[in-house]
Amino acid sequence: MPFVKILVPVAGVARDRFALATAFAAARPFNAHVVALFVHADPREAVPYGELPLSPDVVQDLIDTADDLEKASSKAARSTLATMTAEAGIRIVSAPQRTDAVTVSYQEVTGHLPRALDREGRLCDLVVFPPIRETDDPEVQEAFVRTLTKLERPVLLSAEKPPQEIGRRVAVGWDGSIACAHALTAALPYLEKAEAVDVLSIQDAPSHGNGTGEVAAYLALHGIASTRRVIARGEDSIAETLLNAAAAEGFDMLVAGGYGHSRLMESIFGGVTEHIVSHPKIPVFMMH
Repeated sequence: MPFVKILVPVAGVARDRFALATAFAAARPFNAHVVALFVHADPREAVPYGELPLSPDVVQDLIDTADDLEKASSKAARSTLATMTAEAGIRIVSAPQRTDAVTVSYQEVTGHLPRALDREGRLCDLVVFPPIRETDDPEVQEAFVRTLTKLERPVLLSAEKPPQEIGRRVAVGWDGSIACAHALTAALPYLEKAEAVDVLSIQDAPSHGNGTGEVAAYLALHGIASTRRVIARGEDSIAETLLNAAAAEGFDMLVAGGYGHSRLMESIFGGVTEHIVSHPKIPVFMMH
């Protein structure tokens, strides 16, 4: 089943360009529709609560300032979207529609980013994020983790230099885990269109018992030819080894399982998955 609706949250910041460019490239193999979603925070939440009461004028000033910042961010997001769609020759439409070319719509909602993505992402095939770092706003981190582990949607992480094409040459990182299997099967629409698929396993990495031979046989049943390789780990971490190998050999997408050992954000930031989501050298397709 093709990917026909791709959701990408935007915030009026520089990294919007990475995520939008990645979403456009991911949409092209399927002529999919891209929804750029801007989530307004409620300005009333800018008012601090404490023991000392604030005067009505001070409260209103805080609300007005927060509202002005939200409007400026929304304007910046719209401007970036307009510039990038013009550069890419992509048409902006008022609502999602199926055509013979990639289309984009812009949507604004009010609330918290994680809950907004819970709601808006339910009827999307893929959610695109910029690189997620431990120093990012906790809402951004939570939104990414919830989308992957609670909403159970596939996520595509953008690199800071998105390729012009996504899905032409795909590397699959494999350790036999359930998360890897979910990522593999979710990515099948891309793998079926790819010119080359390499299944990579890391030497001396923890294994869940299923080798790359079973992966190749499964892909063959779907008519997908693949190459299997074992990558020497060396002194780098598993994540670094996998990312470096995929990027160095010219792959334009890495398929990897996400958060295979824990659903707790406090436990998974700092691990293998965290390195992948914060340092993607190429777009990374993930599934929990």
